[in-house]
Amino acid sequence: MPLGTKKVFLPNFTLALVRTPHLPPNYAQFIVPLNINKLDLKDYLLHVYNVEVLSVRSFIQQQKIQRAKNKDLSRPKIEWYRPRAIKKMTVELKEPFVYPLEPEDLSP
Repeated sequence: MPLGTKKVFLPNFTLALVRTPHLPPNYAQFIVPLNINKLDLKDYLLHVYNVEVLSVRSFIQQQKIQRAKNKDLSRPKIEWYRPRAIKKMTVELKEPFVYPLEPEDLSP
């Protein structure tokens, strides 16, 4: 294969690993976009990080209703809205994972 002809597919989403001290070492929790499903996460972790996943649990956490900030002071109107939901996925890993220590000195 000639140099530079291999296609590279980069994901257009962001996964956030959540530090969860209440879970055992063989579990990890992620905040994922709402359109990611269990098979996508399992496949992503296997192919990108070479991490084998045994099971995946997911849940969607609804946010509390909030009052919108009124920009037009001439018409006082109370508007309410619900922020976008947060989807969390907990994966059971084949190998235990230990979080790195939190940094104590946060100076630049």
